[in-house]
Amino acid sequence: MNETDAFVDKELFLNQVEKLSLKIEQIASEVSHVKNKLNKSNLMNRSFGLKALKTSQPLDFANDVVGIGSPTKEYRLSVRAISEEWKGHKNDVLIAVRQQEKETHQDLKALGIRIPINDIKKISILAKEIVSILYVACQLEDVDVNTILREILEEINANGKKMINEVKEKLPLNFKKNTD
Repeated sequence: MNETDAFVDKELFLNQVEKLSLKIEQIASEVSHVKNKLNKSNLMNRSFGLKALKTSQPLDFANDVVGIGSPTKEYRLSVRAISEEWKGHKNDVLIAVRQQEKETHQDLKALGIRIPINDIKKISILAKEIVSILYVACQLEDVDVNTILREILEEINANGKKMINEVKEKLPLNFKKNTD
């Protein structure tokens, strides 16, 4: 083999390596693009929307609150139990606003927040905000809020054990045994 043949072989080899390097870069770029797309899709799918509604269970004692809707849609506030694990949390309360088709009651959209059942501080803040809204509404309508609150507390006390048993059934937590 003469010098010219060796030079040509070296040039062909370098040309092939360069083409191969470009292909590898292209494939790496495509893999990175697909990975980013999957990550975005996964983030969207993990929002507490329709998928979270499907993995949650309604609580019998927590009735949906129907809000102002449109001629074809209605909006509901739902409190549900969700036992699916997410980010190390399991057994949460899902508070969701659902957009439904008025005639079929099919869920079109949903957005919710998860609050751990054992996060008493967050639940008490939520309860305070709801009671504050009730207070304002009663004052604006000149209705006695104390009577309404008394009725709510009496109903909760009357159904308390049933509510606790339902939550224990739907959210398999390790509760401390009550010895009374």
